[in-house]
Amino acid sequence: MYKKITSLCFALLAACSLYAQEPLLVLEAEDARLTPPVKVKYVDGYSGNAYVGDNDSGSEIVFENVYVEKAGTYEFRTYYTSMFIRSIAVQSGFYTPVILTMTETTEDWNRPPVGMMLSYIYLDEGYNTLRITPYNGGGPNIDKFELWETGVNMPKPEKESAAFGYDLTDEASVTVDGADYSASAMNDNNEYTSCEMPASSNYIYVTCPEPYLITGYLFSDGTAIAAGVDAWSLEYSVDGQNYNRLSPNSSTRYSAATLYTIDRQPHADAARAARYYRIVTQGGRVGEIQLFGIPYYENTDGKNFPTDITAGVDAYASALGSPLGAFTVADERYFNLFDRNMQRKYYSDEGPLFQVEIELDKPYRLESYTLTSCQDYPDRDPKSWVVEGFDRDWEVVSEVEGFEFPSRYATMKFAVNGTKLYRGYRLRTLENNGADAFQLLKWQLFGSDQPAALSSARVDEVRVTAGDRAIVVSTADEAACRVLTLSGQTLYEGRLRGDDCRIAVPAGIYLVGVTVQHEQTVHKVVVK
Repeated sequence: MYKKITSLCFALLAACSLYAQEPLLVLEAEDARLTPPVKVKYVDGYSGNAYVGDNDSGSEIVFENVYVEKAGTYEFRTYYTSMFIRSIAVQSGFYTPVILTMTETTEDWNRPPVGMMLSYIYLDEGYNTLRITPYNGGGPNIDKFELWETGVNMPKPEKESAAFGYDLTDEASVTVDGADYSASAMNDNNEYTSCEMPASSNYIYVTCPEPYLITGYLFSDGTAIAAGVDAWSLEYSVDGQNYNRLSPNSSTRYSAATLYTIDRQPHADAARAARYYRIVTQGGRVGEIQLFGIPYYENTDGKNFPTDITAGVDAYASALGSPLGAFTVADERYFNLFDRNMQRKYYSDEGPLFQVEIELDKPYRLESYTLTSCQDYPDRDPKSWVVEGFDRDWEVVSEVEGFEFPSRYATMKFAVNGTKLYRGYRLRTLENNGADAFQLLKWQLFGSDQPAALSSARVDEVRVTAGDRAIVVSTADEAACRVLTLSGQTLYEGRLRGDDCRIAVPAGIYLVGVTVQHEQTVHKVVVK
């Protein structure tokens, strides 16, 4: 979901700053806000005669209101004891974490002398929040941290983004106290925008168009660390009246959001599939709400997934995949990708990559597709792939790089602003998450057998800009226009002609496709 920056640790003598002889700040670990299992232990000889130990998975060491006079790069020193080589992640505000790894162990776990590892972090002018967590398992015991001035200048890092470009609320009705919040900042797939909850309610209601079994959810209150969302809860209702709480099995904290996951056995959890969900907040601001899961359509033939453009196709006759997939113990061949049954998947241990193609009953223009993760082994998930359409040769219609599913059993949609009709489509993976095997539950395709509208205008005469809560399209002649959210939801589809044609939309990020003379120009527009 995001990339971490790995930092080398340098020896003390080689890395001492020439800028200052004294640290700007000394942060005693025992003075931080601690999230267990890490805890304070008192031993003479450490700075302040105390350190924090039991720095195992799930621990957080947080310093709030860390003040610096100017924005920029600072030297960050960590003093530790550990008899094994271990790593920590250091996060400043919303920025991507920096990873520090010890180069030397110490003589003892719980007694000085201490070791030191050094890195550089970026701080904003004024007050900052620092969050230190163990990385890739347990971390070392921590004595203290120091901030020093430095002559090193690193570029301002990117904010760490946790929100996904699609979730189930994108196609749902979102209300608060009877008012429509479907197009609000809490539902724009961006945890760094936020809106204020009305004083009259702490409840956010989400009504999905069809039943879903929720397997994960992401909450943000729009603040650094976002620890306040741990007090929020998610509830489901089968009838829209009586709500029951869902309890997560695990959580992952990001800069401004927390991702929660729920372990599921879909065939055994049918009673918990629902259209109605309620998020119980603590009032105040909401940065983002996202729900993830799998569709649970009522059926009598085991087909829990919706109908798509492959529904009328015999996959055994019209699909081709490599490798075939396992079938000695259970049938896990590539045909299962198209059967709409949540209990059958495509799996093979012959290698990490695969490709599957299917010939349709007639040409279709692809508008979106979904991939659904399996029940276990996230390292087998596809991570990068292309979807291609066939017209005398394979042509790329969608390319995804570095994707990670939010949870097990998660159906994720990917928008395709397609204009061309293809009789066949192919999914070709480029990498997975590291395993020697792969698996995928379902691949579904959605589109139309109608071509995109034609125009006599020219592509290079089209202008697309953002206005005040609107997208402005200018074209010299009539043109077909389509506006999609990043999740693939169509907000507008029609024909335009003339200068400054305004399409009213809420604040957000959009893909605007304008089709002219068999060609299309696509613009990404941010409306504020």
